[in-house]
Amino acid sequence: MSGVQLDAEINGLFNDMRLRSTHKFAFFKIEGKKKIVVDVCGDPCKTEAKEEDEAQFNKMKEQLSKEPRYILYDFGFMKKDGRKVNKLAFIFWCDENARIGDKMIYASSKDTIKKSFTGLSLEFQANDGGDLDYTTLSEEVEQKAY
Repeated sequence: MSGVQLDAEINGLFNDMRLRSTHKFAFFKIEGKKKIVVDVCGDPCKTEAKEEDEAQFNKMKEQLSKEPRYILYDFGFMKKDGRKVNKLAFIFWCDENARIGDKMIYASSKDTIKKSFTGLSLEFQANDGGDLDYTTLSEEVEQKAY
């Protein structure tokens, strides 16, 4: 534990994304080494096909920098058998070229934010752009979808 606190706004945002799909994604950052806050929110966007979802995922990736971030991404697509997949996933983005101090505080604070996302079963860690391959991640989401 790092002693970093969670901004009160985060639980509400998570519940809105989970229940009402209010944003396709959200980034969270640590501000002043003291508090995890909402950084960026994507527009609301319901996707039905993997191609649409992948396009949104790639738009999200374009907004990442070398600074670590916690991300919620709302996967939405049809499985091969025609069933709809809607799953929120937690992604810990920690670029391998980020500053050591930043990596350490984000890694030690990850559980603080993750615990606030009640019922979230999908988690990924990405350390470079290759780890954020939509095809690989969406296949894992599909496998874990009921």
